Amino acid sequence: MSFESRNPTTGELLETYQEHNTNDVELRLQSAWDCWGRWSQTALSERTAFLLRLADLLEERVEEYARLITLEMGKPIGEARGEVKKAAFGARHFAEEGAAYIKPESISGTPGRVVYESLGPILAIMPWNLPFWQVLRFFIPSALVGNTVVVKHAETVQGSALAIEKLVRDAGGPEGLYVNLSVQRDAVAEIITDSRIRAVTVTGSVKAGRAVAQQAGLYGKKAVLELGGSDPFLVFEDADIAKAVQLGVTSRYSNNAQSCIAAKRFLIAESIADAYIQAFAEQAAALRVGDPLLAETKLGPQARADLRATTERQVRDAVTAGARIVTGGESLDGPGYFYAPTVLVDLPHDAVIAREEFFGPVALFYTFKTEEEAIRLANDTEFGLAATVWSKNIARANAVAAKIEAGAVFVNDFVRSDPRAPFGGIKGSGFGRELGALGARELTNAKLIWEGN
Repeated sequence: MSFESRNPTTGELLETYQEHNTNDVELRLQSAWDCWGRWSQTALSERTAFLLRLADLLEERVEEYARLITLEMGKPIGEARGEVKKAAFGARHFAEEGAAYIKPESISGTPGRVVYESLGPILAIMPWNLPFWQVLRFFIPSALVGNTVVVKHAETVQGSALAIEKLVRDAGGPEGLYVNLSVQRDAVAEIITDSRIRAVTVTGSVKAGRAVAQQAGLYGKKAVLELGGSDPFLVFEDADIAKAVQLGVTSRYSNNAQSCIAAKRFLIAESIADAYIQAFAEQAAALRVGDPLLAETKLGPQARADLRATTERQVRDAVTAGARIVTGGESLDGPGYFYAPTVLVDLPHDAVIAREEFFGPVALFYTFKTEEEAIRLANDTEFGLAATVWSKNIARANAVAAKIEAGAVFVNDFVRSDPRAPFGGIKGSGFGRELGALGARELTNAKLIWEGN
């Protein structure tokens, strides 16, 4: 069998990639296993030097990789460049600070200490929406601690998958440090059972993540899950409205509105709702939609035809449920999978689109009267990835943030991942952390060593 990579801007076929057969998979798993025996014993200074070379190459190849990202999944070229640069920053950060994250820790008052050791080959199931950053943010700290990785990337971004594998080798990574597996989703379950795979990480849908976690659990293997969200964006009456509108539009429509941590449910204080929604809708409608290879484009196509069809269905269902379209609400004519930036109001809280994660350029608006109501609405979801709170009263904003059920809350800013800070969710958004000190330690054996007299 084979995988197709299509340009979502035109629908044209870019490339066809052959699937790895059973023998290919066996050779690649063994390569990762053999490499782990050597890489885990390599001096930390050599592993950090490798990460610095990785960062240098990412910076040198920004244009090459950005174009590849844009062609395969439709991200505006400026954002694609930003994705590659962020990966370079992440590699440099862990090269410079990673040793401190994983240094042994003494246990006060005891002869014990904790050391952070590698686990072995880690299987990663990765999505298409951030084809470089999503993979490298997992790989970088994994390589730092001495793990090797086996990556099953999304079927539609196999060009990116192969480019990352080559990048690692070009940076001096030994054979088997980063192994790409071009396999179908139904092959993952058996790979998890392989004794050479020591842990699993997945970024994707709730259904896929829970299936992976169940299989990993059956075989006693650790899993890290990042399963998306339906992030609330709370704006109180004393917020900086202009800034909250600007960054709200940025959060909702960046990455072609195909991001797990994008603001999706906008909860606005009733007294300012009309003004906020009007300003937001005007800025959304003004976004330049078109060819993502052009610098002026702010919103490109959805990544696949079926994703746009899902957006069409979700908006139709929302209108049937009582929602009113302020702007957008339709697919755009011409080739490619374009959908107009859309704003919906008057939507019931139990509408399907408000309950399931949506990956289209649609913003849902609700109003609230009290702080308690805002918190209740923010938490009224199975997801718990991230949230945003806007208020000039920082004490109030922090008090609200403390009551929101999420892995991260940003105050007077929009949510984004940062190599220096832990990232992950709770509830239906998964468990475990990536990035920062917690992320560096997540896929390690925190081994206790106790020295007796």
